[in-house]
Amino acid sequence: MKDLRIYFIFCLFLISLKGLAQEKKYFGQTEIGMSVGRSEELWDGNREKRRDFTLQSFHGAKISKSHVVGFSVGFDRYDHLSIIPFAFGYRGFLGDEGKSRLFGGLDLGIGSTILEKKTRDEWSKSWYQGGLLFSPSIGVSFPSRKGSSALSLSVAYKRQELSFFQGTLDRSGSQAPASKKLPPGFSSLSETESLYQRMVFCIGLIY
Repeated sequence: MKDLRIYFIFCLFLISLKGLAQEKKYFGQTEIGMSVGRSEELWDGNREKRRDFTLQSFHGAKISKSHVVGFSVGFDRYDHLSIIPFAFGYRGFLGDEGKSRLFGGLDLGIGSTILEKKTRDEWSKSWYQGGLLFSPSIGVSFPSRKGSSALSLSVAYKRQELSFFQGTLDRSGSQAPASKKLPPGFSSLSETESLYQRMVFCIGLIY
């Protein structure tokens, strides 16, 4: 249900941007790149170096010549997991339009694990759930000759929280005591929290 609410809010946001595009206040940026970091701790206590794929599309409205606020959606790989990040974001530019400019950004939202399958059998059920996302970035843009678009190069820090839930189903038909705070249908439930921290290097197009 949380993922469905996110999609609904995102669709409403895109509809509102349609009107802004007609007023030439729309701002879009699509980026593709690589995230660099370390995996979760392995059985021997070590961590592997990881290089994974990342994609992000930012859609916003210009509140001035140098400041943009908006919403982003993307696709990230973390080890064996696929996460779709949804975030509210800001982009600020330094320099004159039509020339190369420095820019900074900040995205704050959550990561959705809707692409990950939930596993269930007669006795148990397990699933992943995304958590908070925090990602500041800095980059430079190079305008095209016609001036209607620009190439961007950026580097960002991305901090993504994630939880793995594994529960035993209650087959007795009795309801667990309220003190256990368990969802209906479970006799036990455990949560394993993970934190992914990556440096992200991207090339993109501003339009």
